[in-house]
Amino acid sequence: MTDNDTKMNMLRRFAIGDILRRNAQRFPDKKALIFPSPTGEVIEYTWNEFNSSINRVANGLMALGIGKGDKVGIFSLNSFQFAILMFAPCKIGATVALVGAALRHKDLAFNIKHSDTKLLFVEDILTDSINEVLPDIKDVKLGYLGTTGSKGRPEGWLDFNELLNNYSDDEPEMDINIEDVATLSYTSGTEALPKGAMMTHGNLCNYMTTFFQWGILPSDVDLHVLPLFYTGGVGTFTAPLLMGQTVVLPHSADPEKMAELIKEYNISIMVLPPTLWVRLLQVPDIEEKVRSMRIGCTFGATIPEGMIRGWNKIAPQMSWISYYGQSETSCSGTVGHFRNLDEIPERDLSWVGKPVHDLEVRVVDENDKDVPVGEVGEILFRGPAVFKGYYKDAEKTDKVFAGGWLHSGDLGRMNEKGELFFVDRKKDMVKSGGENIATASVEYAISSHPKVAEVAAFGVPHPDWMEALTVAVTPIKNEILTEEEIIQYCKQNLPRFKVPKY
Repeated sequence: MTDNDTKMNMLRRFAIGDILRRNAQRFPDKKALIFPSPTGEVIEYTWNEFNSSINRVANGLMALGIGKGDKVGIFSLNSFQFAILMFAPCKIGATVALVGAALRHKDLAFNIKHSDTKLLFVEDILTDSINEVLPDIKDVKLGYLGTTGSKGRPEGWLDFNELLNNYSDDEPEMDINIEDVATLSYTSGTEALPKGAMMTHGNLCNYMTTFFQWGILPSDVDLHVLPLFYTGGVGTFTAPLLMGQTVVLPHSADPEKMAELIKEYNISIMVLPPTLWVRLLQVPDIEEKVRSMRIGCTFGATIPEGMIRGWNKIAPQMSWISYYGQSETSCSGTVGHFRNLDEIPERDLSWVGKPVHDLEVRVVDENDKDVPVGEVGEILFRGPAVFKGYYKDAEKTDKVFAGGWLHSGDLGRMNEKGELFFVDRKKDMVKSGGENIATASVEYAISSHPKVAEVAAFGVPHPDWMEALTVAVTPIKNEILTEEEIIQYCKQNLPRFKVPKY
């Protein structure tokens, strides 16, 4: 590539680093990132400082020989270093290979080896875990992130600060295509070996489409606690930054600390799973701490009734978003807006809204034929949010893209207004006594019990029933809840075959 070719490439391209550069030009002195460090220090970056730091690390990576298509791994909890490393490789056409912070032993080694990671940055509290798999990853160069200050840099490891402090903040000029892979994240691997989902620059830039339809504004302040090492965390962290927001990024998700941060930084939006929304309700004086909250997003295809009632009481000013999507749709999917339970269509808590404007959704039978309105089938997706495929696995990619649509593996139904209702994940269906039971429908019903904080339904092997439907329930704080009370409640609110055995 000639210098002129690169300049022409930059003329009209759609790449993640370009948006960050433009935000630094638009909001140079506005706070981009705030990291309340576990050491007690608060590290803040303006947009100009954030983009400059990303550039310095990007130029340092190039000096180390990292080039287009190379994989730079991150094995860490959330931190300002992680945030910078999320984007620095993207500026030079390299790929960020995400490693789940909970992985250990063979799973950890598999993730690193399968991704072809060339350089891996490791948080100080995780260095022992890496040392255990060193014989399996001996060709990988290692970098050190001194996030907590708990352990020093191992001998021979590159220090992240050397990149941050010793290189130019000039904008790298690199030929980048919208279809170049920006991030590589791995599925949980519950059914087989984990699969590496390839997200392109186009996928990451498309995050803005979803968030605009959430009603998010550049003036919002976002508290981000989802782990950055999986696609959901990448998407819900990247989208507000692309829009020019300020993002507060704590090291981990502690409800009491989160409540203090909401008050301190006038947080206006959070994207959380129901579990964290429920746990925040238990924080003392939470009502006084969440007055700045404007929008709450819940995901995971559930809208727990007790959760919404509790938040309506302590933060009546908040509006809500029900979101459904998956890693393979790069955090795009369906979105539903509501303020209270009465605004949910059909009063059905499995409702997940309508597809965002650039995403098509179908509900089909086992032969990929559209099912009649209201009937249950597999949810399919098509649009620019769909990921590029699974890394080094053409067979699984072809299977999931059969017929030119992304097969989600999830079951749903759609009404005549185009509203989607999530039924269950295919693999989570419990087969008991000849009946197929959607565990999500059982969870919805039990979540409406006034004493229930959290519930999960699942199947356990049974000699007579094949599987016995079982539920695990956490009561609201200071409430006493018995097994018999739950069973009786289910008998009153569910068909007999959906009543849990245990």
